[in-house]
Amino acid sequence: MKVFGNLRFRTKLIIVSVMILIFNSVISGGLYYNRAYGDTLRNYYSSSEDMVSQMKMQLSGEMRSITGRVYAIVNNLSFYTPMSQYLQNPDSISYVKLMGEMSDVISEFYQGDRYVHSVSIETEHGSFDNFTRIREHDFHFMESFMHDYFLENPGETICRYPAMKSPIFKGSELVIPVVYRFRISQQDLYIVVSLQQSEIEKFLKDTYDSYDSIFIADAKGENVLGYDEDKAAILAGFEELDEEMKALCREVEYNGENYLATLAVMSGSGWKICALKKADSLVGDLKQLRIFILILMLVSVAVSIVLIVIVVRGMTAPLGRLSELMNRASKSENFDKRFDYPYTDEIGALGQSFNYMTDKIDHLIGELGANIEELREEKERVKLVELQKRKAELKALQAQINPHFLYNTLNAITWQATDSEVPEIAVLSNSLGKFYRVSLSGGREVITIGEELEHVRNYLRIQGIRYKDKLQYEMDIEDGVESLYTIKLIIQPLVENAIYHGIKPKEGIGHIKISVRRLVQAGKRLLQILVEDDGEGIKEDRLIVIRRGLTSGYAGQGDGYGIYNVNERLKLGYGDDYGLTIDSVSHKGTRAIILMPIMTTEEG
Repeated sequence: MKVFGNLRFRTKLIIVSVMILIFNSVISGGLYYNRAYGDTLRNYYSSSEDMVSQMKMQLSGEMRSITGRVYAIVNNLSFYTPMSQYLQNPDSISYVKLMGEMSDVISEFYQGDRYVHSVSIETEHGSFDNFTRIREHDFHFMESFMHDYFLENPGETICRYPAMKSPIFKGSELVIPVVYRFRISQQDLYIVVSLQQSEIEKFLKDTYDSYDSIFIADAKGENVLGYDEDKAAILAGFEELDEEMKALCREVEYNGENYLATLAVMSGSGWKICALKKADSLVGDLKQLRIFILILMLVSVAVSIVLIVIVVRGMTAPLGRLSELMNRASKSENFDKRFDYPYTDEIGALGQSFNYMTDKIDHLIGELGANIEELREEKERVKLVELQKRKAELKALQAQINPHFLYNTLNAITWQATDSEVPEIAVLSNSLGKFYRVSLSGGREVITIGEELEHVRNYLRIQGIRYKDKLQYEMDIEDGVESLYTIKLIIQPLVENAIYHGIKPKEGIGHIKISVRRLVQAGKRLLQILVEDDGEGIKEDRLIVIRRGLTSGYAGQGDGYGIYNVNERLKLGYGDDYGLTIDSVSHKGTRAIILMPIMTTEEG
């Protein structure tokens, strides 16, 4: 420390500046990379779980549709009546005629359904199909493993098998047989619907092409689509997942590589749908970002060090000359030397003081007070200059932000999503663009009530897609208030608070109501904004803490700052008579109330 203290002022300033620069660069770069990495994983987990849940619902819906059509066939009198006669007495009806009728029924069953490979009706007396595929003449259903299953399980009416070559019809393609058993005229009738594995695979690849691979295993751990024994370890990590639960995403190891696996269990069939994506492919861009940040840091530090040395040398050179003059004066007591410096900054002030001392050292004590006041004023001017400099730097930084790039990018996403027939993504990107357009507002701090409400509507559209049927909302807006003005971004934080702390933890559908109306209170014409929800509400002791924080303007440790920020901005903008209050009943709901003066102009 003593060695550092003995260094020249110029050297000290360079060392300290470089150390602060390096410290800030390392901390800022590291925090930015860690934040980007964490946000990327969290966003992927959430979006992948939603996509696999959607995949599960689509396949479950298709299976239910096929099952419904099978039952519709059996319940149709044009099928039931002749089939019942045939089962009671095969000789009572023409088998050829019945084959023609059953062929029409089967053809109608899977007309336009690309997932159905074939349909066969099996009875003890004979088999029926629509003659579009060649049957395996050696196959007899009553002697097959399919019939054996129902003999061993007399209470079962549906059996789903893993992927296999069709045992009923000739062909090399893999099918997924589903057998339905019905009881007609005291005899068993079986309808075998074989699903085309290739069509299911094509649908998944075309619709969810962002994944590296997708496989499906049945409830017994046998292959339905793309599954083998090497993937059994992946399923073992999701043993707690059942049919009632949403999809779950985790990091797994497969074939010596890290993957992000997202799994969902289909209701009814018990099929396990798993989508895999390489972790490296997800965070590959982040690795490039890390390298870019490192290179940028090194270049910035190197350039900054050069600039620091040049600037510090230029700033401290006059100090060196002044120090040398003062040393000469103190040693020789010769005060005829003067310090020539053209500027009026601190160094100029020191030079003037030195010159003044040499000229009138005998009057120094008497004029010391005036000099102190002059130095204080000079210091305030320097502070003002530094403040103006910081403002100019801030404006320069803000000028680099180009919101049009964000809007154009989101518009491009909207059109691309519309062309790709993905309406939810189109709504998300369109709403997000409008959301940030109001957030930025061209730099304005005051906007109309109508713009503020549009901002909230876009936010609710985004959240409505995320929470689907769980979130409902309504707006009750008095006529004419949308043209009034307000400080921007005061309603959306309250709506966000209602969703995350009221609606999200609640079981079932949650409702949010936003009301805006004029009122007269204590002789003053005011504008009242209400944000109400029927969510979980706030416990009484927690409500006391929140109200105390709104009164004091202090958000305690662990508290969200959204409502406090809204309250403080209202008080700063309109005065302590206005602001935000919170009413809540635990497990019943919460109401946030804003009171503010009516502003008819933006300058109001």
